[in-house]
Amino acid sequence: MNKRLPPYLFPSVSWFLQGMKWGKIEVAIGGNFEKQTSRTRFAIAGPNNIQVLSVPVAHGSGKALASMEISGQNPWVKEHLRAIATAYGSAPFYEFYDYRALSILSPDQTSLQTLIKESITRLHAQLQCPVPLLFVDDWECVEPEMPVKPYPQVFDDRHGFRPQVSALDLLFNLGPEAVDYLDEAAGA
Repeated sequence: MNKRLPPYLFPSVSWFLQGMKWGKIEVAIGGNFEKQTSRTRFAIAGPNNIQVLSVPVAHGSGKALASMEISGQNPWVKEHLRAIATAYGSAPFYEFYDYRALSILSPDQTSLQTLIKESITRLHAQLQCPVPLLFVDDWECVEPEMPVKPYPQVFDDRHGFRPQVSALDLLFNLGPEAVDYLDEAAGA
């Protein structure tokens, strides 16, 4: 069985749990760009339920993920940062991690592949994920299928637990306890 994960922008908790279950997080960063996938979008648990944030790509920048450029046509960075602050501003650990995890969101960022790699690398480091992280120039990967056990979320009193959001949610809600959650959930 192929044990490589897809190159997702700010991947989900399930994505990290799958890599931990395998004992390493190996990301297949090669191959072609796929439209309307988690390569350009990620979900957050906002006040009005799930909100999907999308990074615009420049048309005609190629088919390979490595050649995809981020479009500078709209103020996506400002919109993303505002939406994340609205969703997680009252989370217990938001102010401790926002600048560490989100500083890569910049109008100067032009490469989608670089943004994906940096988002994964930052989350891996901030979550203190105990398994190695590797990027391989391959296209074969499998979708994560690990179940996500509930943990406290902002707005869960309104919407219940929302499992398929970015691991930013886990980081902002559990902070340094996120690694304990990952260890326990991956071992189950």
